[in-house]
Amino acid sequence: MPFSRIFPLSILLASLHKVSSTLPPNFPITGGSPDLTITFLNNTVSPSGELIPRNDTALTPIIKTPVWTSTPAAILISIDTDAHPNGIPTEVLHLLTSNVTLAPDNRTLILPSTEEAPWTQPRPPAGDAAHRYSFLLFAQPDGFSVPEEFEGVLTTRAFFNVSTFVELAGLGEPIAGNWFRVENGSAAGTATVGIPSQTSTYGGGASATGLEFEGRAARRGVKGAWGLGMVIAMAAGMMTL
Repeated sequence: MPFSRIFPLSILLASLHKVSSTLPPNFPITGGSPDLTITFLNNTVSPSGELIPRNDTALTPIIKTPVWTSTPAAILISIDTDAHPNGIPTEVLHLLTSNVTLAPDNRTLILPSTEEAPWTQPRPPAGDAAHRYSFLLFAQPDGFSVPEEFEGVLTTRAFFNVSTFVELAGLGEPIAGNWFRVENGSAAGTATVGIPSQTSTYGGGASATGLEFEGRAARRGVKGAWGLGMVIAMAAGMMTL
Protein backbone atom coordinates (compact mmCIF):
# COMPACT_ATOMS: atom_id res chain seq x y z
CA MET A 1 0.00 0.00 0.00
CA PRO A 2 2.68 2.61 0.84
CA PHE A 3 4.42 1.94 -2.48
CA SER A 4 1.19 2.26 -4.44
CA ARG A 5 0.67 5.69 -2.91
CA ILE A 6 4.24 6.90 -3.33
CA PHE A 7 4.59 5.86 -6.96
CA PRO A 8 1.76 8.04 -8.33
CA LEU A 9 3.05 10.92 -6.19
CA SER A 10 6.49 10.63 -7.78
CA ILE A 11 4.91 10.82 -11.21
CA LEU A 12 2.95 13.89 -10.17
CA LEU A 13 6.06 15.61 -8.83
CA ALA A 14 7.92 14.88 -12.05
CA SER A 15 5.05 16.33 -14.03
CA LEU A 16 4.99 19.46 -11.88
CA HIS A 17 8.73 19.88 -12.35
CA LYS A 18 8.27 19.74 -16.11
CA VAL A 19 5.53 22.38 -16.03
CA SER A 20 7.55 24.68 -13.78
CA SER A 21 10.56 24.45 -16.09
CA THR A 22 8.46 25.40 -19.12
CA LEU A 23 7.00 28.61 -17.67
CA PRO A 24 7.50 30.49 -14.40
CA PRO A 25 5.42 29.73 -11.30
CA ASN A 26 1.89 31.16 -11.37
CA PHE A 27 2.10 31.95 -15.08
CA PRO A 28 -1.39 32.81 -16.43
CA ILE A 29 -1.53 29.89 -18.88
CA THR A 30 -0.20 26.33 -18.88
CA GLY A 31 0.97 23.73 -21.36
CA GLY A 32 3.76 23.41 -23.86
CA SER A 33 7.02 21.53 -24.08
CA PRO A 34 10.08 22.92 -22.29
CA ASP A 35 12.07 22.35 -25.49
CA LEU A 36 12.40 26.01 -26.52
CA THR A 37 16.04 27.09 -26.56
CA ILE A 38 16.73 30.82 -26.10
CA THR A 39 20.21 32.13 -26.93
CA PHE A 40 21.41 35.70 -26.42
CA LEU A 41 24.80 36.19 -28.09
CA ASN A 42 26.74 33.20 -26.68
CA ASN A 43 24.53 32.90 -23.60
CA THR A 44 21.95 30.09 -23.81
CA VAL A 45 19.22 30.06 -21.17
CA SER A 46 19.84 26.89 -19.18
CA PRO A 47 18.23 25.94 -16.92
CA SER A 48 14.89 27.64 -17.38
CA GLY A 49 14.61 30.64 -15.09
CA GLU A 50 18.33 31.41 -15.31
CA LEU A 51 19.43 34.95 -14.45
CA ILE A 52 20.74 36.52 -17.68
CA PRO A 53 22.90 39.69 -17.72
CA ARG A 54 20.78 42.54 -19.01
CA ASN A 55 23.50 43.69 -21.41
CA ASP A 56 23.26 40.34 -23.20
CA THR A 57 19.58 40.86 -24.00
CA ALA A 58 19.80 43.93 -26.23
CA LEU A 59 19.41 42.00 -29.48
CA THR A 60 16.67 39.57 -30.44
CA PRO A 61 17.62 36.07 -29.26
CA ILE A 62 17.99 33.04 -31.48
CA ILE A 63 15.14 30.63 -30.72
CA LYS A 64 15.25 26.92 -31.50
CA THR A 65 12.92 24.01 -30.86
CA PRO A 66 12.76 20.37 -31.97
CA VAL A 67 9.05 19.98 -31.22
CA TRP A 68 7.41 22.21 -33.85
CA THR A 69 7.22 20.59 -37.27
CA SER A 70 3.55 20.13 -38.15
CA THR A 71 2.15 23.59 -38.94
CA PRO A 72 3.12 25.96 -41.76
CA ALA A 73 3.52 29.02 -39.48
CA ALA A 74 3.69 29.90 -35.81
CA ILE A 75 3.30 32.83 -33.43
CA LEU A 76 6.01 33.81 -30.94
CA ILE A 77 5.19 35.91 -27.87
CA SER A 78 7.41 37.20 -25.06
CA ILE A 79 6.16 38.99 -21.95
CA ASP A 80 7.30 40.30 -18.57
CA THR A 81 4.83 39.18 -15.91
CA ASP A 82 6.44 41.15 -13.07
CA ALA A 83 5.99 44.72 -14.28
CA HIS A 84 4.26 47.26 -12.06
CA PRO A 85 4.46 50.76 -13.59
CA ASN A 86 3.59 53.22 -10.82
CA GLY A 87 2.45 50.34 -8.63
CA ILE A 88 -0.05 48.94 -11.16
CA PRO A 89 0.60 45.19 -11.71
CA THR A 90 0.62 44.41 -15.42
CA GLU A 91 2.11 42.26 -18.12
CA VAL A 92 4.43 44.01 -20.56
CA LEU A 93 4.69 42.75 -24.13
CA HIS A 94 8.30 42.34 -25.30
CA LEU A 95 7.71 40.47 -28.56
CA LEU A 96 4.79 39.46 -30.74
CA THR A 97 5.35 38.12 -34.22
CA SER A 98 3.24 35.92 -36.48
CA ASN A 99 4.22 34.01 -39.63
CA VAL A 100 7.24 32.49 -37.91
CA THR A 101 8.77 29.69 -39.98
CA LEU A 102 11.52 27.10 -39.59
CA ALA A 103 15.01 27.26 -41.04
CA PRO A 104 16.25 24.32 -43.15
CA ASP A 105 17.67 22.73 -39.98
CA ASN A 106 14.03 22.26 -38.79
CA ARG A 107 14.95 23.73 -35.41
CA THR A 108 15.77 27.44 -35.75
CA LEU A 109 12.86 29.87 -35.87
CA ILE A 110 12.90 32.49 -38.62
CA LEU A 111 11.08 35.69 -37.74
CA PRO A 112 9.67 37.73 -40.63
CA SER A 113 10.98 41.21 -41.44
CA THR A 114 7.61 42.69 -40.49
CA GLU A 115 6.59 41.97 -36.91
CA GLU A 116 3.54 43.09 -34.97
CA ALA A 117 5.72 44.04 -31.97
CA PRO A 118 9.50 43.66 -32.43
CA TRP A 119 11.74 42.57 -29.56
CA THR A 120 12.34 45.14 -26.81
CA GLN A 121 15.16 44.73 -24.32
CA PRO A 122 14.19 44.00 -20.70
CA ARG A 123 14.64 46.95 -18.37
CA PRO A 124 13.26 46.20 -14.93
CA PRO A 125 13.41 49.02 -12.38
CA ALA A 126 16.49 49.37 -10.22
CA GLY A 127 15.85 47.87 -6.82
CA ASP A 128 13.26 45.37 -8.07
CA ALA A 129 13.72 41.65 -7.70
CA ALA A 130 14.65 40.08 -11.03
CA HIS A 131 11.76 40.15 -13.50
CA ARG A 132 10.66 36.97 -15.27
CA TYR A 133 10.52 37.01 -19.08
CA SER A 134 8.69 34.20 -20.86
CA PHE A 135 8.70 33.07 -24.48
CA LEU A 136 5.77 31.08 -25.88
CA LEU A 137 5.41 29.45 -29.29
CA PHE A 138 1.91 28.81 -30.68
CA ALA A 139 0.61 27.18 -33.84
CA GLN A 140 -0.77 29.97 -36.00
CA PRO A 141 -4.47 29.58 -36.84
CA ASP A 142 -5.73 30.29 -40.35
CA GLY A 143 -6.61 33.92 -40.88
CA PHE A 144 -4.81 35.08 -37.73
CA SER A 145 -4.88 38.77 -36.91
CA VAL A 146 -4.24 40.64 -33.68
CA PRO A 147 -7.55 41.07 -31.82
CA GLU A 148 -8.68 44.68 -32.01
CA GLU A 149 -8.68 44.90 -28.22
CA PHE A 150 -4.88 44.57 -28.33
CA GLU A 151 -3.95 46.76 -31.28
CA GLY A 152 -2.97 49.66 -29.00
CA VAL A 153 -0.79 47.41 -26.86
CA LEU A 154 1.46 46.71 -29.85
CA THR A 155 2.73 50.27 -29.43
CA THR A 156 2.41 50.93 -25.70
CA ARG A 157 3.50 47.40 -24.69
CA ALA A 158 2.05 47.85 -21.17
CA PHE A 159 -1.20 46.28 -19.94
CA PHE A 160 -0.93 43.20 -22.11
CA ASN A 161 -2.85 40.13 -20.95
CA VAL A 162 -1.59 36.87 -22.37
CA SER A 163 -4.50 34.65 -21.32
CA THR A 164 -7.08 37.00 -22.81
CA PHE A 165 -5.00 37.44 -25.96
CA VAL A 166 -4.70 33.67 -26.42
CA GLU A 167 -8.45 33.26 -25.97
CA LEU A 168 -9.48 36.05 -28.34
CA ALA A 169 -6.95 35.02 -30.99
CA GLY A 170 -7.92 31.33 -30.76
CA LEU A 171 -4.37 30.13 -30.18
CA GLY A 172 -4.95 27.17 -27.85
CA GLU A 173 -2.12 25.79 -25.72
CA PRO A 174 1.48 26.74 -26.53
CA ILE A 175 3.65 24.30 -28.46
CA ALA A 176 6.70 25.17 -26.37
CA GLY A 177 7.88 27.72 -23.84
CA ASN A 178 10.82 28.87 -21.78
CA TRP A 179 11.74 31.71 -19.44
CA PHE A 180 14.62 33.60 -17.91
CA ARG A 181 15.19 36.39 -15.40
CA VAL A 182 16.80 39.83 -15.69
CA GLU A 183 17.57 42.34 -12.97
CA ASN A 184 18.70 45.96 -13.04
CA GLY A 185 22.05 46.39 -11.34
CA SER A 186 21.82 50.20 -11.26
CA ALA A 187 21.42 52.13 -8.05
CA ALA A 188 17.88 52.04 -6.68
CA GLY A 189 15.78 55.00 -7.66
CA THR A 190 16.75 55.23 -11.32
CA ALA A 191 13.84 55.12 -13.73
CA THR A 192 13.23 54.98 -17.43
CA VAL A 193 10.44 56.78 -19.20
CA GLY A 194 7.64 55.50 -21.37
CA ILE A 195 7.62 52.67 -23.87
CA PRO A 196 10.41 50.11 -24.35
CA SER A 197 12.54 50.91 -27.39
CA GLN A 198 12.59 48.45 -30.29
CA THR A 199 15.68 46.39 -30.91
CA SER A 200 17.43 45.30 -34.09
CA THR A 201 18.12 41.88 -35.56
CA TYR A 202 20.41 39.25 -34.16
CA GLY A 203 21.49 36.11 -35.98
CA GLY A 204 19.17 33.62 -37.67
CA GLY A 205 16.41 33.89 -35.14
CA ALA A 206 14.92 37.34 -35.59
CA SER A 207 13.87 40.21 -37.79
CA ALA A 208 15.05 43.81 -37.87
CA THR A 209 14.51 46.95 -37.23
CA GLY A 210 -2.29 44.48 -17.09
CA LEU A 211 -4.90 45.29 -15.78
CA GLU A 212 -6.33 41.82 -15.28
CA PHE A 213 -9.11 41.00 -17.74
CA GLU A 214 -11.55 38.24 -16.87
CA GLY A 215 -11.87 35.91 -19.87
CA ARG A 216 -14.95 36.14 -22.06
CA ALA A 217 -16.67 38.64 -19.80
CA ALA A 218 -13.98 41.17 -20.61
CA ARG A 219 -14.15 41.06 -24.40
CA ARG A 220 -16.18 44.24 -24.50
CA GLY A 221 -14.49 45.88 -21.54
CA VAL A 222 -10.85 45.20 -22.30
CA LYS A 223 -10.38 48.37 -24.38
CA GLY A 224 -11.81 50.54 -21.65
CA ALA A 225 -9.88 48.81 -18.88
CA TRP A 226 -6.63 49.00 -20.82
CA GLY A 227 -7.20 52.65 -21.68
CA LEU A 228 -7.99 53.55 -18.09
CA GLY A 229 -4.87 51.79 -16.90
CA MET A 230 -2.75 53.70 -19.39
CA VAL A 231 -4.27 57.02 -18.33
CA ILE A 232 -3.49 56.25 -14.68
CA ALA A 233 0.06 55.19 -15.48
CA MET A 234 0.84 58.07 -17.80
CA ALA A 235 -0.73 60.58 -15.39
CA ALA A 236 2.01 59.68 -12.95
CA GLY A 237 4.50 60.76 -15.60
CA MET A 238 6.96 57.88 -15.42
CA MET A 239 6.69 54.22 -16.42
CA THR A 240 9.44 51.71 -15.76
CA LEU A 241 8.87 48.53 -17.74
